[in-house]
This record gives sequence, C-alpha cells and structure tokens, in this order.
Amino acid sequence: MCSAQKAPGTAIVLGLVVMIICLILYPGGWLIDASDPLDFEETIQAFTANDNLTHAVSFVVILCSLLISYGIFSFWRLQGPSGSLGHSMLRFGILVNLFHYGVYILTMGTRHLLVAVSQHAGSLADPSGAPDLMLVLHATSGGLYFAFITISSISGILVGIGLARRFSSLNLTAAACWVFGLAGVAGLINVVVGQQAEVDPEAFIMVSNIVLFVAAAALLFIGIGVIRGEKELIPEDD
Repeated sequence: MCSAQKAPGTAIVLGLVVMIICLILYPGGWLIDASDPLDFEETIQAFTANDNLTHAVSFVVILCSLLISYGIFSFWRLQGPSGSLGHSMLRFGILVNLFHYGVYILTMGTRHLLVAVSQHAGSLADPSGAPDLMLVLHATSGGLYFAFITISSISGILVGIGLARRFSSLNLTAAACWVFGLAGVAGLINVVVGQQAEVDPEAFIMVSNIVLFVAAAALLFIGIGVIRGEKELIPEDD
C-alpha cells in the first residue's frame, strides 16, 4: 500500500529531475553548442552536429513526460464534493495536462525527424531539399512548442488551484499548489502579450523559461507532498 501511495509522487519527482537534466544537456541549449533560438539555422546545426545526443535526450524527455503525466493523472482519484468548482477544475486540468504533454511529445518527435533527415539526407528522393525540409520541421516544432506553452499554462491554473483548494491551511505543499497555479496565470499572460508584434521575441522566450522553471519547482514540491503521504493529495482508498 505504501509503495502504491508513493508511486505517483516518485514519478513526478523522478520525471522532473531527469527532464531538467536532459534539457540542460540539450544541444543548442545552455551547455552544448549554445545557440540563439531565433536563429533557426544555428539551432538546426546544433541539433545535427550532436545528432545522437539530440536523439537520446529527446527520447528520454518523452519518457519523462509520460512519467509526470502518470503522476498527475493519479489526482483523478481524489475525492471531492460533487459539482464543486475546485474539484471540477482539478479534473478538467488533469485532462488538459495529458493533452499538453501530448503536444510536447509531438515537439520532441518533430526534432527526432529533423535529425533523422540530416542523418539520412542521401536517401531522400531529392537530397538537395534536405536543408529546406529541416527548416520546415524546425518551424513546425516551434509552433508546437508555442501551443505547449499555451496549453500548459491553462493546465497549471486548473490543476494548481484545484489542488490548492483541497487544503484547509497554508503549508509548504499548499503554497506550492498556489505557486503552480499562479505560474500558469503568468504563462498565459506572457503568451497573450508575446503574440503582439511590438514585443521582443527574446523577452517572450526568457519569460517563458522563467515561468516553466518556477512551475517545475512548484510541481516538484507537490510530488514530494505525494511521497510524504499528505492526505489532500492521496486518494482515500489507498
């Protein structure tokens, strides 16, 4: 029974920690061949110059996304007053969360294909078209990532507030739930403002990264709360 209780929290914590490590090691990111995300050709070069690493970290990020989704989906079994706003928000947020990780997995899959095109360009019917195809794939992954930012913000609001309303007092885990929800609000505002032509794209990217980091830290504490067996996060039948 104890291990069954802790499994969702362990999945959240393990998935987040490994995902963060992978994203730090992602080519074109912070450590390996750092590139300007607005320079598509430079970023593609970073991916393809480290092709095996790009494949590996993309694969692990997909697995981590599934792990985290499993952990959050466990909240579906939490009991709540029938028809209550908080419980309805939580359940809808869980469904939105599954969808937003699905979009993120598609983003990683597009990068897998981009690198595969580079590795096997000679096998294409028109090898000279490989650079253009990779550019299209990278632009597609960028569009999917923008959708991920949007949907994850909505998911954060719903899940964060839905969980926070289950707590009768403000402890560390309850605060993490509120922070998770507020990070979603900040992310959604950033998406709306970032769409305006007057806004510097680099500012949008920087704010998105900060919001995602804060949300990840908050979710980490929520996962730890599940591992500790806090009653607000554990189904009554466990």
